[in-house]
Amino acid sequence: MDTQVVEEKFNEIYDNTYHQCLIYVISKCNHTSVIPDIIQETYLALYQILKDKGLNYIKNPEAYVIRIAKSKIYNHYSLKEKVKSIIPLFDINKEEKEYNQADINSELYENEIEITVENKEVLSAIWRFLQSKPQKVQKVFYLFYYAELSIPEIAQLMHLNQSTIKNHIYRTTHEIRKKFGKDG
Repeated sequence: MDTQVVEEKFNEIYDNTYHQCLIYVISKCNHTSVIPDIIQETYLALYQILKDKGLNYIKNPEAYVIRIAKSKIYNHYSLKEKVKSIIPLFDINKEEKEYNQADINSELYENEIEITVENKEVLSAIWRFLQSKPQKVQKVFYLFYYAELSIPEIAQLMHLNQSTIKNHIYRTTHEIRKKFGKDG
């Protein structure tokens, strides 16, 4: 099968299903750190299915993508439980990769690089701060800022009152501003 045709169909399905799939995965995962991996595994599986089975194999792309995501979530949590019973899991802090700036000698770029590094450090600190919050708060932030859902949509999805959602957003935003400055 022509790779370009498969990629075009994949991109079409991806564009039409990504937002709904993201919301589904966020609402079903216990921890926000696994969301990107599950989304990636879902769409890798979709691509492989399109490549192996053909473009006409999938009749309802939205339902099929959610079914794949559901399977990936189940596999993730069932594997995690199996591994936990064999090996204790440790929280490993991943170090950020450092940029190789050996070739950058121009004074023109020095200020821009310093600003970029400072912004990256602040964003990393904010992200670490958010990860210290309860999962419910992390999910609300993820749904509000990343998935761009409204407060009523988040409340309905998470089965919480709108006032609770607002409280999580505003209280945590206030804490971030207080801790990292108004521009943080």
